[in-house]
Amino acid sequence: MNPSIRQNKLNHYRRLLKRTPGLLEVSERAYERALSEEASGVTQAQICASMFVLGPVLFAFVSWVLKQAREAGKRRLYFLSRDGWLMYLMARQLCRTQAGLPEAGSREAGSPKDDSPEGGPAESPPLECRYLYASRYAWRIPEQHLIGKRSLERICRGGMHVTFADMMKRAGLTGEEAERIAAFACPGQRTDEVLSWSGIQRLKGPLFGCREFWELADERSRSRYGDTLGYLSQEGLLDDIPYALVDSGWIGTMQESLSHLLESAGYSRRVEGYYFGLYSLPQTVEAGAFHSWYFEPGSGTGRKAHFSNCLFECIFTAPHGMTMGYERAEGRWEPVLAGMHPENEAWVERQMRLFELYAQALSESLSKGRAGSLEEEAAALRVRGLLGSLMSAPSPEEGECFGSVSFSDDVTEERMRPLAARLTQRQLLGHHPLPRLYLTLLPGKWKLQDSGWIEGSIRLYGGCLYGWHRAGALLYKYALYARMRYGFRKGRKAA
Repeated sequence: MNPSIRQNKLNHYRRLLKRTPGLLEVSERAYERALSEEASGVTQAQICASMFVLGPVLFAFVSWVLKQAREAGKRRLYFLSRDGWLMYLMARQLCRTQAGLPEAGSREAGSPKDDSPEGGPAESPPLECRYLYASRYAWRIPEQHLIGKRSLERICRGGMHVTFADMMKRAGLTGEEAERIAAFACPGQRTDEVLSWSGIQRLKGPLFGCREFWELADERSRSRYGDTLGYLSQEGLLDDIPYALVDSGWIGTMQESLSHLLESAGYSRRVEGYYFGLYSLPQTVEAGAFHSWYFEPGSGTGRKAHFSNCLFECIFTAPHGMTMGYERAEGRWEPVLAGMHPENEAWVERQMRLFELYAQALSESLSKGRAGSLEEEAAALRVRGLLGSLMSAPSPEEGECFGSVSFSDDVTEERMRPLAARLTQRQLLGHHPLPRLYLTLLPGKWKLQDSGWIEGSIRLYGGCLYGWHRAGALLYKYALYARMRYGFRKGRKAA
């Protein structure tokens, strides 16, 4: 990459941090240390983005969460895996600093299961932070028999590369069972064929009336229900104390699923959550139980348009695989974890190390009695400028570094692909507003080729048409989120 382009991006981030000099100082110190380590495989783009964008944003979000939780009288926070792992580590560090306690001993990355709040009540931070193993897949299946056919909306949710087999796996069915259900719901169609959004919607009717499908889904749900409630009870989710969830957010279904599970066990308190951002909420939930930081369902169209939730999930992850469910082992319920994608392990390890270096630099400033001033700066951080520059207008090196991470947007995490998919000029054109609308609603010979991070794909493969493709994709996102905002507001008024 041209050194001048790299330096221009670094200087741009520095300018955005100028009005928060304390945080800029932390970033500079962490940046210099990361450069001096010369770790294998770490690019300057990854170091620069981690120290000047991702680290400060993480600190700002967690500071907001802790402030909101204390003001609301919460006594415990549950950080949901895996997006909540780095949030959890940052929150523990801040809680201990604010309580005047020594730093917790460092632990090896890759064993988060062994990391739990230490000490008794006299030693623990005033606000207890816990890490909770969870996933949409692990909670939705045991929830199914509680909500019946309402679960069909989640099973038939669209995605980048959804097949009929994927939809059946969301309900807990095996591949053989998926073939049997397909013979009824979509005869003649292969279960591994990628479905369009409209194709998925057409399956709702046949599945709704398929008795065998619902019998299998109900049986799978009940078989996992006991272990799931056992784990949640063991971790204190049924305790009669004020607590809240902390997670990335997006559409609020994790909190909805947890609420259904806890209510079925007799829990009467309202479950609340603090989230990085929320695009929408389930129609039946109480909106006041969802607290969002960066953008909300009824506002923030510009922030959403310049944001990539898929990129966020790839960066703010944990050194372990997805939670598939729970099992009883040696007198305790433990999470059943999927293996990590081999190509991602080394990348995640490098990213964890960069966040560790940022946390060390931050801790040094906090230990000098500057916690108050840094938290004030965190509230004034130019988050939209920082995230927008990285996510919506990445440099070629940023596109290559972060776009190469393997990613799947489905709850089953089937078919991992590069986050920034390699797309042709014709395929990039499909992400402009009118072509995308046509390909989504009326797929024919040409199908929409999606990308987890379309801005990264455009940067890497847009060539001389980069500006045109970026403008088209951005216009589509503005239209999409404006429509979602309008739909949310209209739906809430009707309710």
